[in-house]
Amino acid sequence: MKQPSEILFNESKQERSQKTLDNILQAAQQLVEEADPTVFTSRNLAKKSGYALGTLVHRLGSVENVFLWVIKEARNELSKKIALSITQLDTDITIQKFAEDMVDKGFTNFKKVGPKVMRFFEARITKREGLTADYFAYLDFFTEPYLEFSQKNKTDTFRKLSKNEAALLIRQLCLLAERPFMEGNPIAGTEEHRRIVVEAATRLLGK
Repeated sequence: MKQPSEILFNESKQERSQKTLDNILQAAQQLVEEADPTVFTSRNLAKKSGYALGTLVHRLGSVENVFLWVIKEARNELSKKIALSITQLDTDITIQKFAEDMVDKGFTNFKKVGPKVMRFFEARITKREGLTADYFAYLDFFTEPYLEFSQKNKTDTFRKLSKNEAALLIRQLCLLAERPFMEGNPIAGTEEHRRIVVEAATRLLGK
């Protein structure tokens, strides 16, 4: 697997140049929030940011990389928020309730980011560089918060897992929840999909 790609832009220590980059990234974020990959173009970014196309190319090198970076950052931030919410859960909830709450949060976030946006991200990254080394790393944000919570839980319904086992199981459960959205499967987000993921989580993580 190859290393993750980076945004390409010219090095500059000038404060005004950094401000230009920040403004462009903010404009790209606003376009990404529209959840429509057809608007991820140089012209739309120029219009939204107020900078000329020549400035974008000079400052960034690759306009597409800007959108990929913004999408990746948004995905990571949502994952971190869910991970943080795990540590704040009531320690009296059972594995069943835990699974239901996490699946509901996951479904909500998939819809918020937008399956079309994530398909755009995945298609561009894998076509250009194959499966990057850190592609699924965002799923590992959940491992330590989960272990911390399960160890404090008072219901005796959570299995004791090693860090490695927890990381592998959580990745698989996250993909079980995520992939139908990514693949445009009609089951995505339905009650049947929810039931399947909740039951899998209960079996794999519970006693």
